[in-house]
Amino acid sequence: MSDKTSFWLTWLSELEKIFKDKEVLLVVFGGLIFYALLYPLPYKESVPGQQAIAVVDYDRTHLARQLIRMADATPQVRVAARPTSFAEAETLLASGEVHGLLVIPQFFERDVYLGQPTHLSFAGDASYFLIYGNVVEGLLTAAVTLTVQTQVISSLMKGENPALIPGQVMPMQMKTIPVFNPTSGYISYVVPAVFVLILHQTLLIAAGSLTIKDRARRKLGLQYSSLVLTLPMRLINFVIIYLLFAMIYFGFFFQLYGIPHAANPIELLAFSMLFLFTTTLFAIWLGYLLPRPELVIVVVLVTSLPIVFTGGFVWPVESLPTWIDIISYAFPAKAGIQGFLSMNQMAAPLSSIWREISLLIGLCFFYGGWLVFRVLADQRSFSKTT
Repeated sequence: MSDKTSFWLTWLSELEKIFKDKEVLLVVFGGLIFYALLYPLPYKESVPGQQAIAVVDYDRTHLARQLIRMADATPQVRVAARPTSFAEAETLLASGEVHGLLVIPQFFERDVYLGQPTHLSFAGDASYFLIYGNVVEGLLTAAVTLTVQTQVISSLMKGENPALIPGQVMPMQMKTIPVFNPTSGYISYVVPAVFVLILHQTLLIAAGSLTIKDRARRKLGLQYSSLVLTLPMRLINFVIIYLLFAMIYFGFFFQLYGIPHAANPIELLAFSMLFLFTTTLFAIWLGYLLPRPELVIVVVLVTSLPIVFTGGFVWPVESLPTWIDIISYAFPAKAGIQGFLSMNQMAAPLSSIWREISLLIGLCFFYGGWLVFRVLADQRSFSKTT
C-alpha cells in the first residue's frame, strides 16, 4: 500500500470514529450548540433593570419627598415600599421583597438649607454585584442631583451671578465611559471567556475519550493503523471541526448577543488554530493518561470551576497565590481565555499577547513531546512482541 493511500485511509478511519461515536457526536455538536444557546439566555437583558427599594423617611419634609421622587425617577431603582421603621425595612430586604434601602435622617431639609453636613444612608443586597451597583448608582444620582439643585437655589437667593453658579457648584464634571464593556452588562463581561472554556472542555471530552477507546481497540488487536499516522490525523480532524465552531462562536453568536468583538480576523484565526492545536494535544495526552473514557468527564468537571476562577476574568491573576497561578497554566484554557479576551474585547494585536502565545507553544512541545515518546515506546514494545 502506498503512503498516499495509507494517509487517506487513516484520515477517513479517524473521521469515521468521530461520526460513528454517539457520545463524541453528542459532546461536539450537541454540547457546543446547546451551551451556546442556553448559557447566555438568562442574561439576555445584559443589565438588571429597575430594582425595588424601600425608603425610610424620618424627616417627612418637602425636600425629603422630592428626593424620594427623584430616586423613583432614575432608571436604576423603583420605590416599592415606604416602611415606618428601619426594622421593618430590614425585614423587607432580608425577605427579598426589596433589594435596597434609602434612609433619610431627621432634620434633613433643615441641614441642607443651612449648609450643614447631613448624611443619607444607602444599603443594598450585595449578594449580586450588578444589582447592588445599580441600587447604589441610582440613589447616588438622585442625591447628587438634589444637592446641586439646592445649592443653585441657595446661590440665587444670595444674589449671586447665575452665569457663575454652575462652575461654583460643580467645578469638575466627571464623564464615565465603560471601556471594553459598553453596556456594563453580564453578557459582555463573562460570556466571551466562558465560550473559550466551553470549546476547551468539550474538546477534552471528545478527543480524550476517543483516544482511550482507540487504545482499548488496539489492545484487543482490532486496530492496525500506525499511531504515527493515526494521532496526527486525529489532531487535524479535531482542530478543523473546532475551528469551524470557534468561527461560529466568535462570529455568529457574538453578533447574536451583541457582544463587542474587535479582533483582526486573520490574527484571530491564527490564535484559534494555536489554541485548538494545543488543547487537542492535551486531550490526547489525557487519553493516554486515563484508563476509562468516563474519567475524562470527571477531570473536566473537577477542573471547570478552578479554570474559571484562575482564568483572570473573575478574579485578577495578580491576586492569586503564585503556586496556584503557575499550576493553572498547565491547562491551555487559561492562556486561551486571556489571549482571546485581549484580542476580541480589547482589540489587541498578536504582537501584544506574546506571553499567551509562548505559553501555548510551550504546552504544545510538552504534550506533543510526551506523545512522541509514548508512540515510539509503544512501537518498540510492539516490535519485541512480534
